[in-house]
Amino acid sequence: MGELQKRLGEFQRQTGTAYQEIMNILEDKYCWKCPMRSTSKNSRCREIHAGKVLHESMDKGITCKINEHNVHPVEIEALIMRILKKKIKNQGGRQGEKIIIISIETEQNPALSPENKLMVKINPRKIRKGETILIPDKPGEHPLLGAYALVAGFPFQVAVVEKVFHEGNFWYVKMEDEQILPLESVFGVLLKVLEEEDSL
Repeated sequence: MGELQKRLGEFQRQTGTAYQEIMNILEDKYCWKCPMRSTSKNSRCREIHAGKVLHESMDKGITCKINEHNVHPVEIEALIMRILKKKIKNQGGRQGEKIIIISIETEQNPALSPENKLMVKINPRKIRKGETILIPDKPGEHPLLGAYALVAGFPFQVAVVEKVFHEGNFWYVKMEDEQILPLESVFGVLLKVLEEEDSL
């Protein structure tokens, strides 16, 4: 582990250097055009943007390296989701199966009325054939851990499960339209659409 820790330490130093360089580039090349420049020290927009683009660049670098080994895009998504799941667990987050009631916005799903609420099982241990699930609107583009994305208001589609299967080290869900997603990419199982007159 000594060699690994040494390499990680080197990476952290390089990341810190790159972070500062990106902030300097923003300041020199872009920030002077921004009407918020005078308040940037309070909003910390430079720091936030530098962190965002550095994080995106690291994700792309990892994905490109995985692609060199001819890994299927769905498996890449499964790998990324597993990494996210472990990160949340290490930070003390709980990922147990729960039933929640959520309100939805038209932007999340135009097919469902915003007047209704959804009863959803998040972090499902099992998903069965025939169940209705909520999945990302654009799968694979920016993988997000299901339940967190749903609560955060990301757009979703409603789909019906055709098959659940295990391959390699991951569980996958196949929909009736032949689309395949890692289990962790499923936002939740739709249990019921609650109308205004429904009691909980």
